[in-house]
Amino acid sequence: MAKPSVYRRADIQHRKDSLPEGGTYIKPMVTAKNSESTMAGGINFLNKVSVPFDIPCDELIFCYEGNFRLTCDGESYEIGPGDMMFVPKGNHIAYEADGECTIFYAAYPVNWKQLAGLTEVPGIDPDDM
Repeated sequence: MAKPSVYRRADIQHRKDSLPEGGTYIKPMVTAKNSESTMAGGINFLNKVSVPFDIPCDELIFCYEGNFRLTCDGESYEIGPGDMMFVPKGNHIAYEADGECTIFYAAYPVNWKQLAGLTEVPGIDPDDM
């Protein structure tokens, strides 16, 4: 049986501290590479950015700090610290922040990138794909 894994923000804080305006950095923590689970999850730092994306998975988003906006079909959905939203797969969306923002995401299924045939996702380092 697999044991719990601990992920420390301090290990990736330097990526947030050096994130330029118009930038995004996504650190997948739970992926198909390290989990037999059915879900994935990680942290996303955003800084004055809009990132369009066709979402191939269901996603829960929890806003940790700052203000986060998701645009879907011309309608904006905004959350702040402590708020959460659900985003169903198949939508054309944009992840947006007018300032610095940190969100946590959980995605289903765990292998959403592989199922969608994605080899690149804005903000995810190639080694984390």
